[in-house]
Amino acid sequence: GQMTWVWLVFLASTAVLLAGFTWKWPGAMRLGLAGVGAAFMLQTAAVGLRWYVSARWPNSNMFEAVTTAAWIGSCLAVGAEAALRRLPVRGLFELTPSVGSMVALMACALLPAQRNPAIGNMMPVLHDLWLYLHTNVSIFSYALIFMAAVTAAMYLAWRWRGGPAVHARVGGAGEMLALAGGGQASGAARVGEILDGVTMTLMEISFVLLWAGIAMGAIWADHSWGRPWGWDPKEVFALNTFVVFALLIHVRWRV
Repeated sequence: GQMTWVWLVFLASTAVLLAGFTWKWPGAMRLGLAGVGAAFMLQTAAVGLRWYVSARWPNSNMFEAVTTAAWIGSCLAVGAEAALRRLPVRGLFELTPSVGSMVALMACALLPAQRNPAIGNMMPVLHDLWLYLHTNVSIFSYALIFMAAVTAAMYLAWRWRGGPAVHARVGGAGEMLALAGGGQASGAARVGEILDGVTMTLMEISFVLLWAGIAMGAIWADHSWGRPWGWDPKEVFALNTFVVFALLIHVRWRV
């Protein structure tokens, strides 16, 4: 079944991680991280098996783009969690891809007509190094945007429950450095700064990757089709997304 059933493992891990973060249960946090680790290993096996069967990197159709993007986001989260495990953001960088992978695999499992899992051959024009770079960088940025939406939704829920109107005062990466230096806020404001800091970190990385993906896509299009830009829907909406995030991030920096 393409191993899309792994979304159930991500679902269980997400529920436990949320309980650990919300009620500060160390045992639940450890159990949730272990569950996400197990789900990530299963997810890696699914991507690896498809790579082996198709004899190419799996990113040539919608099913593969969705599942591979979720896996790449999980890879980043594993690295971030290992690097920041001693900070108050522990568990959050694993929670975001857990939700993302759960939604991606659920969509593939429940919508097989829209996410056709059939393995097919790629057109000759698609066998290009720039295509592989462009596609993987772009879907990586989309995965991070979804992951940022998870912590943004948590921040909104926290505000709705009465949390104060605080934010990461030094942006995303700056907030992580401040936390590493022991400069985080205390009390109720600390939760808001942590959630917003993780959101901004993911958005800043996705912003850079999306810009790089658009640039590499233009190089590939010029190499393969003889024109760098054609105003097709994928190009237009990638550019629209980039402009929205450019405005959001730079306005945050200015104020």
